[in-house]
Amino acid sequence: MKRKVQQLGSSTLAVTVPAGWARSHDIQKGDEVIIQQDENGGSLLVVPDQPTIEDVEATIDVDALAPDALERAVVSQYVLGRQLIRIESDDPLELAYYDAVQRAEHRLMGLGIVEQADQEITVRCTVAPSDFDLPTLLGRLSRTERTMRTEAVAAVLAGDRERARTVERRHERAETLFHLFLRVIFATYRNPRLNQAVGLDTGFPLIGYRSVAQDISLMAGIAAEIASLVTDRETPAADEKTAALLNDLADALDVAVNATIAAVTTPEYPATETARDAFATVDERVEEMNEYLADERPEPLLELQRSVVLLERCAQHARDSLSVATHLAFRASPDIVNGD
Repeated sequence: MKRKVQQLGSSTLAVTVPAGWARSHDIQKGDEVIIQQDENGGSLLVVPDQPTIEDVEATIDVDALAPDALERAVVSQYVLGRQLIRIESDDPLELAYYDAVQRAEHRLMGLGIVEQADQEITVRCTVAPSDFDLPTLLGRLSRTERTMRTEAVAAVLAGDRERARTVERRHERAETLFHLFLRVIFATYRNPRLNQAVGLDTGFPLIGYRSVAQDISLMAGIAAEIASLVTDRETPAADEKTAALLNDLADALDVAVNATIAAVTTPEYPATETARDAFATVDERVEEMNEYLADERPEPLLELQRSVVLLERCAQHARDSLSVATHLAFRASPDIVNGD
């Protein structure tokens, strides 16, 4: 839609807002609105001083859904920021549907069942997006992934099945944090006034953090996959030299990932260079480990080879996050790159 700019006084320009938008937010003459300018100065965002978010409730009709699909539907509505989710059916709900809702409740922070009936289940989320700072939440997610990766490598080297199972259990914690992160991101997108509360500017930082959180979540999945190499089978412990080489690779990757997350949360270009140098060391350790495995063929060979491949995949996801950190750094350094 278009609006004509009008002259008010000698130096003031004005433009009207759509009547429907004003009614939906109960905006009256004399009320204040917030004007936010995008990072490039190309557009303005008009936000009510007290924005009305209408779609805080959702109803899921389960008659056309299998129990697993219901669990996914609850997770998706949680991520979209719903505060109240009703699950309804024309017929009495089977036990499998109650179990599906309970699985979702177990996976999601702040979600709880508040009412159950033969044909309806109501769940409520008590998590307020403004309670979380996104850089801090990203750090928590990254630390969880790092612990998983460290423990997974140790489990492979020791042939420790119980330690591997611990990693897989921690994966549930990582998924819980990731879904919470997405909930805060979407809530901030829908209500830009939350930007200050969650510790990020509007625009690219929000998109960039979403991308980095996805990379960390994928890395956590890779750590669980490394652990699964020894979960269900007996494997011998690696010898001392093999363990030292794989630990050197894991340590180098740890340094690179930590440097990348630091570059994301503190966007300064020198920090991205530090991370880039750390990834060069990772490449050296990968090459060294692969040559050793090819020449010496230590046991458990297949598990060790697969672990190296998976750690390389983990490094690639971290490199993707480093690209985001680089964009953030250039955005925060107009003395380096000026778009004018």
